[in-house]
Amino acid sequence: MGISDKQLAILNYLREIHSKKKAVPSISELGEFFDMSQQAMSKNLKRLEREGFIKRQKGRYRNFTIVKPEPRAIRVPLLGKIAAGAPIEAIEVPEEIDIPESVFNGQDGFALRVEGQSMIEDGIHHGDLVFVKRQTTAFNGQTVVALVNGEATLKRYYHEGDRIRLQPANQNMKPLYVFPDQDFEIRGIVVSLFRSF
Repeated sequence: MGISDKQLAILNYLREIHSKKKAVPSISELGEFFDMSQQAMSKNLKRLEREGFIKRQKGRYRNFTIVKPEPRAIRVPLLGKIAAGAPIEAIEVPEEIDIPESVFNGQDGFALRVEGQSMIEDGIHHGDLVFVKRQTTAFNGQTVVALVNGEATLKRYYHEGDRIRLQPANQNMKPLYVFPDQDFEIRGIVVSLFRSF
């Protein structure tokens, strides 16, 4: 599932303190530093613990151990926006972002910013970054980035006889059907996402 940019900022702050061998701050001190309530900070720390980044003594947040080392980062292209709704024109933006090396496991990939609500039941929301492994084929049920008549869309892929069904993960939206006389191309499959809170 991964962690949010705010949780990453908290983790990096804890790593910095840990590297200087200073006392770990309390929840209230962390909350004050990051301008959030103790309840919100507690929730973020629990997420970091669930993801295996920190370990603590039961009931105490002052006793942290940093478990996972900082992941090695790679630079990948952010190629613009992708529609999770009606297809939109693919916009290529000359920008790169740093992501953990483990996301693509040495394979070629790229990132796209999601627009629309058609994939919300799969946990993919408007504004999320999706990380896409480049490939031109997919299995039924995989979430793909596809071009339909030159327009990019993000949907679940199903090959059904002589047609392709691109299925949204939103019960209020209808599938998009692609027939042999239409231009269709898979650009990659979604392997991970990042959400900014």
